[in-house]
Amino acid sequence: MKALISIFFFHLLFTGYCFAQERNELLKELDKAIEMRQFYMDRKESRIDSLRRLLLPGQSMEKRYLINNEIYKEYNTYRCDSAMRYVFYNRELAEKLGIRKYKDETAINLSMLLSTTGMYRESIDNLKQIDRSRLDSSLLYDYYYISEWTYYAAGEYSNDSLYAPEYRKLERFYTDSVFSVLEKDTERYNYYKGKRLLQDGKLEEALNIFLAIYTDIQVDTRLYAIVTYDIANIYNRFGSYDLYERFLILAAISDQVNPLKENLAGQELALYLFRNKPDDLDRAYRYIQCSMDDARFYNNRLRIVQISEKLPVIVKAYQEKSEKEKSKITFALLAITLLSIVTIASLAYVSKQIKLVKKSRQEVQKLNVELNQINSKLNEANHTKEEYVSLFINLCSSYIDKLDKYREMVKRKLIAKQIDDLYKMVNSTRNIEMELDDFFDSFDSAFLKLYPTFIEEFNDLLLPDEKILPKKNELLNRELRIFALIRLGIDDSSRIASFLRYSAQTIYNNRTKVRNKAKDKETFERNLLNIGTYSVDGLKNNLA
Repeated sequence: MKALISIFFFHLLFTGYCFAQERNELLKELDKAIEMRQFYMDRKESRIDSLRRLLLPGQSMEKRYLINNEIYKEYNTYRCDSAMRYVFYNRELAEKLGIRKYKDETAINLSMLLSTTGMYRESIDNLKQIDRSRLDSSLLYDYYYISEWTYYAAGEYSNDSLYAPEYRKLERFYTDSVFSVLEKDTERYNYYKGKRLLQDGKLEEALNIFLAIYTDIQVDTRLYAIVTYDIANIYNRFGSYDLYERFLILAAISDQVNPLKENLAGQELALYLFRNKPDDLDRAYRYIQCSMDDARFYNNRLRIVQISEKLPVIVKAYQEKSEKEKSKITFALLAITLLSIVTIASLAYVSKQIKLVKKSRQEVQKLNVELNQINSKLNEANHTKEEYVSLFINLCSSYIDKLDKYREMVKRKLIAKQIDDLYKMVNSTRNIEMELDDFFDSFDSAFLKLYPTFIEEFNDLLLPDEKILPKKNELLNRELRIFALIRLGIDDSSRIASFLRYSAQTIYNNRTKVRNKAKDKETFERNLLNIGTYSVDGLKNNLA
């Protein structure tokens, strides 16, 4: 059972695939036929021209009539105005010749053109003027066929409950009449055999006959287009829409190859694709435009009206699709442009980076030299700091020794009860001043050894006329010493005052006074902290 089910589904898939392939091939064939429509039209025009060349001066009216009739047949489904012109030529010739057969034949041909262009009442009135009882037997088929066609077209056009039933009744009457005069087992006989079944609602029997005969009919004939169009409509009524589409395509191909400008398959195929095959909207638009071109070329007002009802919705959908595709293309172009710009910018950036790398390689050696120089300076600075630390230690040790000696002296004075001498010594500030002078000299010397360019860099921060310089025998003066301490990180005015033995207010006043002399008051003390700093970070950035 599983195997049978698998085979069944495989068959369905394979059948669907084959049909899709056949459909695509048929649509390509139709597209090619449309592309070659000018070739088929030229071939048609060539046949007509060859018939026109048979019309010679001094020719008998009867001979001219027969040639005109052949030209009319070529124009009949190709170009209405031209066909009508040759019918009128022959009507004049028939009157002059006085031959009833020719008069009746001309009237039948005129009715054919009138009904084709939608003038059904005029066609019917014209047919009624023909005396059926006196009609030549060779014209019976044409008479019955045109009558059938006229009443069919009138019924389709009216499509109401008042006139249409009567028209369809007369259509069926003339269908039987056509069938009665046809030679048995001919293509047209078999077609009418199926058509009668179709009119009786026997769709399956009619379909079997049409399917049996259509392959034997030449594609470039009107009968082939009619049979395949009828097959399509039967499948449509059965709900077999794939087969409906297939035979519409065959009918449309035949219309182009013949070429038939009075056709219906193309516009119905366009409408079907529009409603059921969104991916084929371009084809639907092209086919409906082609059908409109044919209708205008033939000058068939009925077909123009029919197509005009279908054309707007297809055109609107096609335009909407075109706008969406245009938007997509515009977006794609913008994206491509953007990517191109990014690519060009990237290439430019890469090129620039390559140049920078080359330049950096050349600068690396130079930076290495500078780095070595800076390392030497850093080593020198480290050495200076070591000396500064050593000086600080020695200074502390010296003060400890002095403090110890001072303690011993005080002890001896106390033992010797030399209170007055001790009091005089303690009450005197001379020793403190000497010690401070020594301390400041040591501080100034150590600071300037650590920051040898301090005075020059400090004055560079001041206005040209406000420079602060120490006196001849001084290393640093009070203002310079205050900012030397700030440079060392002692920012609190109270600590600076304690260190220098001034009041906090004095230190604050001096700081404010000097800041007012600065080129940039806002950044003065921040810039002060950069005095004597080696630009090691800058060097690292250059190397990076």
